[in-house]
Amino acid sequence: MERLIDRLADKHSDWIHMAMSFGCNEEEANEIVQSMYVRLVKYIDDPERIMYNDKELNSFYVYVTLRNLFLSKVHKWKIDGDFSESNVSPDSLFDVYEYEDSFENLVGGIEEMVNSWYWYDKKLWEIHFKKQLSMRAISSVTRISLSSIFGTLKNGKMKVRRAFEKEWKEYLEAKNNKYTK
Repeated sequence: MERLIDRLADKHSDWIHMAMSFGCNEEEANEIVQSMYVRLVKYIDDPERIMYNDKELNSFYVYVTLRNLFLSKVHKWKIDGDFSESNVSPDSLFDVYEYEDSFENLVGGIEEMVNSWYWYDKKLWEIHFKKQLSMRAISSVTRISLSSIFGTLKNGKMKVRRAFEKEWKEYLEAKNNKYTK
């Protein structure tokens, strides 16, 4: 089995890009990514915990780790008052926090709602959206009819859309504010 650090290093440029999307320069992004490598290798005892499947890393898990490292650096920069050497400004920090909060509210709310669903609906949702299997693949593996899977997922999407319309708009607004400044 391939080592976790090797799997992480395969997507090094993606991690740098993610870190730079928080508003830091390339040097700061490299520092954050290196810290992420150390943290994940040190604290992840079973690499399967951060894998979607045998070959694919859970990019969202890495993203959250990078974001947390960035935010902890931002707090340090805030305390030191060292914004002059960084392209991170207090205004852009507010936009990052607003964006992150809106994203976490949206995803957390959806996960909470899905967890309250009937087991069948919940399981199909997780297989389709978390494991990213197509409806046809789910049908061929489970022998559940494609129309049943389609109907279940369509109903789930409608429930989510109705319940989280406000949070979705807040997320899009925060996202636009983050990337337009």
